[in-house]
Amino acid sequence: MCYTGPMDRDFLQFYTDTPKFTHAPGLEVMERLCARLGDPQRRLRCVHIAGTNGKGSCAAMVCAMLRASGRRTGLYTSPDLTGPWERIKVDGVDIDLKDFAAVTEQVKAACGGLEELSFFEKLTAAAFLYFAGRRCDTVVLEAGLGGRLDATNVIEKPAVSVIMPIGLDHTAVLGGTPEAIAGEKAGIIKPGCPAVCAPQTPEAEAVIRARCGAVGAPLHLVDITQIHPLSHDLSGQRFSYGDMDDIGLALLGRHQVENACAAIEAGRALGLCEADIRRGLATVRWPCRFEYIPGAPPLLLDGAHNGHGAGALAAGLRDYFPGRQFTVLMGVMEDKPWREMVDVLTPLAARFVCIAPEGPRALPAETLAAAVRGVAAETANGLDQALALCRAHEEPVCACGSLYYIGYLRERSLKGDERPCR
Repeated sequence: MCYTGPMDRDFLQFYTDTPKFTHAPGLEVMERLCARLGDPQRRLRCVHIAGTNGKGSCAAMVCAMLRASGRRTGLYTSPDLTGPWERIKVDGVDIDLKDFAAVTEQVKAACGGLEELSFFEKLTAAAFLYFAGRRCDTVVLEAGLGGRLDATNVIEKPAVSVIMPIGLDHTAVLGGTPEAIAGEKAGIIKPGCPAVCAPQTPEAEAVIRARCGAVGAPLHLVDITQIHPLSHDLSGQRFSYGDMDDIGLALLGRHQVENACAAIEAGRALGLCEADIRRGLATVRWPCRFEYIPGAPPLLLDGAHNGHGAGALAAGLRDYFPGRQFTVLMGVMEDKPWREMVDVLTPLAARFVCIAPEGPRALPAETLAAAVRGVAAETANGLDQALALCRAHEEPVCACGSLYYIGYLRERSLKGDERPCR
């Protein structure tokens, strides 16, 4: 992972020079690290969110609801768009660089003599320290990979656990079946702590129900029969859910309505009033998730990086741009189901422009382009060339795949007078 800009500091290398996986799966090393730091996670009231798709959006929505209620709220998400400081927020503001350096020094000192910790473990420990130091009322934690053995799962009694839609992703680590992956995700559900379950396949829902029954966790299911979309345009959308009528949602895409209903159930489990839930959904911001930026040509940014996400993106494109075709700008990591993504988006594409994001896991642009069938596919060596190829055509641009390049694309697109249209 390569970061440039204001965070090019020595302390950042403590994270970026660390492999993704450094020791056998398990929480033991993370627990020892937290103990050396005084177990800051035990001083936090946490909402814990796992799943394959939508967990970041749900986290942002729950955080917005909590902030609307006047609570000092921490938010920990992944991945980031332009650098790891974005993953740690209090009341919507990224961790200050000086604070980031200070908690990093504490984590670095506590790592001495332990097995090498991963990037995510180190960063999670730093986040716990920061949130505890800022005396957050509630912290919303997005699990990184899986749930049961994820570094965030050292928390003991979450205020509520949320399981977002589960699909086949990270199968080499989590297992090759929906049931196996659901079992890993459901590992964040703790004895006696309420759990929320977003719409799932029958197989995944059965696993989550069984976990809740085994540990005595009250289960709140999102009832899709009670979801009624009312209207949508590029400024937002409105829907009803159960006894809540005409709810405004600032995020775009029909999939975000289901994500919002999971957030509503979480908000209720947290004891939030309806007014705060409504204010949170109406004001939530979550960049690069079906985000529209006007311009010439218009730009639609989405971090879809698996088949389920690509399907949600395709549905959104049809809803908001009926009958239109797109220049699809795509860059993906080689360990993602990129062939499935290409197949899902090809019917909406006038052409593909393929790039390789930075990093050792990036799929070569030529390999991606070779998989495209039925429409033209061009390759670009970097964002400058990719944008020039996109601007040579009149179609709106849909940029998707790895958030690691989409974040930089968004940053560049907003440097002028353009602003995201919500």
